[in-house]
Amino acid sequence: MVTFEQASYLSKVKRLRALAEIALGDYPIKVRSIEFIKLSANAIFRVTDNKNKQFQLRINPKIFHNEPAIYEEIKWLNHIKNKTNILVPTPIKNNYGKFAIECFHPMMSSPRFCTLFEWLPGKTKWKTINESYALNLGKLISQLQESGRHLNIKHRIYWNADSLVGTSKAKFYNIEKLHDVTPNQQKLITQARKVTHHKLKQYEKLHKEKYGLIHGDMQPNNILVNKGKYAVIDFDDCGMGLYGVDLGTALCAFEHVAEGNERKNFQSLQDSLLHGYAEHMPLTQQDINLLPYFMLSIKLMTIAWLEIRRDNPQVRGYYQIAVNRAIEFYKKI
Repeated sequence: MVTFEQASYLSKVKRLRALAEIALGDYPIKVRSIEFIKLSANAIFRVTDNKNKQFQLRINPKIFHNEPAIYEEIKWLNHIKNKTNILVPTPIKNNYGKFAIECFHPMMSSPRFCTLFEWLPGKTKWKTINESYALNLGKLISQLQESGRHLNIKHRIYWNADSLVGTSKAKFYNIEKLHDVTPNQQKLITQARKVTHHKLKQYEKLHKEKYGLIHGDMQPNNILVNKGKYAVIDFDDCGMGLYGVDLGTALCAFEHVAEGNERKNFQSLQDSLLHGYAEHMPLTQQDINLLPYFMLSIKLMTIAWLEIRRDNPQVRGYYQIAVNRAIEFYKKI
């Protein structure tokens, strides 16, 4: 039998769906339907029960998070729900009173941890992103970071300078060894990585107060708006890191929104984001000056993320686009 890693994309999805059916048998819900949503790092399925209530089932790669790390995500989500008014998904316990279950299927090469969350209503916003949206996003980022300041996180040490743009300690992949790029592209990517790593490493050493628990992927696909209320989803990348990572992620999205659109102004969106952020978290001029390098670190990390998923038809078309955008951004700063 072809291993899971060697299987085609469609075959992987079929195998993961079979595993999803096994996992759901251990939860106190009567499943009416299972809908495949996406496969990137995780596999996501939308589950509807016989009362039309919806859930998100997430199947984690074995190598991505260990069980203690998964429970640290659950810990933060429950803390947010109990201590703040931020809308986040509710983790669901299985029949054994646990939030994570390890499942195995003969067509999979190894067991996978599965977690179930409520499915929050709402829509993502891209076309209608404006200064008001940016202001609210800034508030959300700062409220989330403030809420995590006193939590003890040991296993999710993910987003420091080394993890973002290091080499041997890179979270995803050493981008000095890329495939399918020209020698000149590799040279510029390597230069960008070294400069960014140096800047963030210095900042990290001098400003330990700028390091804490962050969401790790604060971009519009993970922000739902429903009847004027904002919710944050997908905490799978959450972990300890530099606070500027969340801002840099949002700004990369705003850059994309404003590009070629006369009605959208990147600087106005950035100003609104930072104004909202400063309501709950301190922000200095040095923090602001470093934001382009946080943005560049996100662009470089995106390349690393795409590099290890080159066989995924949902994302591989973005690889060369991401390389070109990172290089052009580096040249500008």
